[in-house]
Amino acid sequence: MRHHLAAVAPARAPDGESPVPEAPRPDSLVQSYRQLADVFHDILSEHSLDNLLERIADTLAQLVPHDTLSIYQADEAQTQLTPVLARDKWAEKIMDSRSAFGEGITGWAALHREPVRTNQAHLDPRTKTVPGTPPDEAEALITVPLIARDLVKGVLNIYRLGEHASFSDEEFELTTRFADAAALALDNAQIRARLEYQAQTDSLTGLYNHRYFHERLRAELTRANRSRESVAVLMLDIDDFKRVNDVYGHGSGDQVLTDLAELLRMALRGSDVVCRLGGEEFGMIMPSGGADDALALARRLTDTLAEVEFGPAGKITISVGISQGPEHAMNPRELVACAEAAMMTAKARGKNQIVLFEEASNERPAGKPVSGRDVRSIAHLKMLQSLGGKLNRLNDVRQIGEVIADELRLLIDYHNCRVSVIEGNDVVPIAFRGELLSRSGEHVDFPRTRIGEGITGHVAETSEPLLVGNTLECEFAVMIPGTHLIEESQIAVPLCYGARVIGVIAISKLGVDQFDEDDVRLLEVLAGHASVALENARLYEAQRREADHLKALLEFTGAISEAATPDAIGAETVSAAARILGGKRCALWLHDENGGFTISAHADSDDGTSAPTTLDGPTLRAAIGDRTEPFLLSGEEAELALAPLRSDGTLEGFISVREPTTQSEHSVDEILRLLGGISYQAAVALEANDEYTSSHTRWITDMALRVGEAMGFEAVELKRLELGALFHDIGKIGIPTSILLKPGPLSSEERTIIEMHPELGERILEPIERLAEVRTIVRSCHERWDGAGYPDKKAGEKIPLEARIILVCDAFHAMTTDRPYRKRLSCEEACRRLSESSGTQFDPSVVDVFLGLPLEMPQPHDAADARLAS
Repeated sequence: MRHHLAAVAPARAPDGESPVPEAPRPDSLVQSYRQLADVFHDILSEHSLDNLLERIADTLAQLVPHDTLSIYQADEAQTQLTPVLARDKWAEKIMDSRSAFGEGITGWAALHREPVRTNQAHLDPRTKTVPGTPPDEAEALITVPLIARDLVKGVLNIYRLGEHASFSDEEFELTTRFADAAALALDNAQIRARLEYQAQTDSLTGLYNHRYFHERLRAELTRANRSRESVAVLMLDIDDFKRVNDVYGHGSGDQVLTDLAELLRMALRGSDVVCRLGGEEFGMIMPSGGADDALALARRLTDTLAEVEFGPAGKITISVGISQGPEHAMNPRELVACAEAAMMTAKARGKNQIVLFEEASNERPAGKPVSGRDVRSIAHLKMLQSLGGKLNRLNDVRQIGEVIADELRLLIDYHNCRVSVIEGNDVVPIAFRGELLSRSGEHVDFPRTRIGEGITGHVAETSEPLLVGNTLECEFAVMIPGTHLIEESQIAVPLCYGARVIGVIAISKLGVDQFDEDDVRLLEVLAGHASVALENARLYEAQRREADHLKALLEFTGAISEAATPDAIGAETVSAAARILGGKRCALWLHDENGGFTISAHADSDDGTSAPTTLDGPTLRAAIGDRTEPFLLSGEEAELALAPLRSDGTLEGFISVREPTTQSEHSVDEILRLLGGISYQAAVALEANDEYTSSHTRWITDMALRVGEAMGFEAVELKRLELGALFHDIGKIGIPTSILLKPGPLSSEERTIIEMHPELGERILEPIERLAEVRTIVRSCHERWDGAGYPDKKAGEKIPLEARIILVCDAFHAMTTDRPYRKRLSCEEACRRLSESSGTQFDPSVVDVFLGLPLEMPQPHDAADARLAS
């Protein structure tokens, strides 16, 4: 007896008796519930309907052991249940059965939307036996309706065989919970299948559409190439179809298309495919078919059309063009272009004709012949037009590489394709299509290479395309470790942006001399389109990363400003470095009383010890030398990035990053620049966090607030002034430490660089909306009253008042603190110079208020901050 049940094939005893599966122990049920979350994720991730059914059956067999299982699909509108999977001795009988809602226990569960557990199903009065199965077989049954979005999607049945078979309450509950996930997964798979069908189907005729045609043709050509067979393509167009629409209306035109589609469908072999490509044009694919087969089919069609009338439109005729692959072309677009050229020749010869593509006999309606090479060029232009449109919509480098590889496959039959970009001295793959297998058959990732190394590296170095007939005989070829020596043809062309090589496109195909100069020219034209798109995307990504970096550095600055102790500053420093650089192992080392360097803080350190580790001072000082900027240091065990921390030229410590470039999205230059910003902020914070509490920024902020209060600022204005003063020099994060700490006047080039910091400060604050008004203050803190400041040459009251106040306070502080190249001025001399520059460098009204306040000289110990003042 089968109540529309199915299951895992039962393990039978030698005498034919059905074993009774042992019910799970209570402790195993706990494990089953733990598995349920994993089960939900597992089955919900499956999109193929057929695979989903198998996965449901396999998974449920592990959760609740059973003898047989069946799954039914429900048509709620027709109240019908159709079996879609049966794992049973009587699977064939079950799959042939149909039942209505309300029939049998399964139908009852579907109708009432309730799960059922009956440990004596063969005695249940609702039982209905599936025809052809034993009528009185003892069994225990669980049947659960699969409900999603308040619709019955199907029914899931499991049962155990035998007089003493049963399901426990826990197993019933577990099966019911599992069915919830199964129902949702089944609904998702059905929706996906329906959308995929709609995406590849013409809504008017029900035929496959243009997209499916090209995908199927590419697959058939690949299969034919492996099996040494042919593929025929027929392109047909209804003659004078415009007249049908104009005379009889578009409704009649649609009916002609629908009727013709049905006629074409009936004329095909089972393996053939017909698609509506657009308008009145249809395409047909004949796998394992040659030109003779296609000609015979075309003649049958034209003979049939001669005897058929299409409603008011009467009889119609078609023009048919035929091409054969791989004889006429090796890739889908060229093969279609050949068939289209033959079809246009048929129209030129008077319509209602069948023409097989021949390079010597292609004609256009105007009478001008078209060569096979021109046909190929047309296909190339179509691909390039399509590619240009797609690339213009992308700003992700890897997506652009993948689109290039995918579009190229439509036009050139390659074995594999790789698109690479130049990063420093490396050629780095960003997209790969095809197969690269090791000698053991495992997939191998295409490696990055150095410029000048291998065929790809040679092209990157010379910026010249290279056509290789046989890579085994190429002097530039380098074998990828672990792969086979094979004969293959290859083309590599540079991606050039102006005179700069930014990447390489390379394609290869098994066999010797598989490419020609036309293929090289195509790749060169394609590379021209791709280069612009890639460069634009790289610039976009660089700007995005720059914004992310600046935001991260701002957050770091805020965090260490709140750190109360050197230990807290150190911990925040290494944490920020690890986070910004992508989870790298970072450590902060500070000098100790013995002249060595000890770990002050570390993030994800693999030193194997929790105690601070000391390094020899003289050795480290010799390795770092007089460097002030971060640099790479290669050791025997690992590569390190080091960022020195200096005070008055003395090496006080350094930040180390282990293996900085391994699996990093950042370039070496980016890593060192980011590390420089972090080390600069850490050095300033550590110097400020000593026994003295006064600092450059704090003194300027306090003084600016006193000026603001004297000028009648309200509370909101004072807060804006305070934030502007606190952040006025934050842009110096991006200025090289060697310039900030230079013990002497700056050169013109260095001055230009340091004058960029107000703009950089504005950009750092840009992500924070509540600091929008503060950004304009930070940008304007170095503008002069007479317009000779920077960066915007603003003058007078066009400069925010808060920025004018900060400039006066900043200048006074700079004059009254010691500098590496001069001693500090007296308070009287500084005031005299402020008065002297009133009306030129400074706002006279601000200077008057400033000089009218009791002035406190900055403390002499504030040398570190004086050195970093503007």
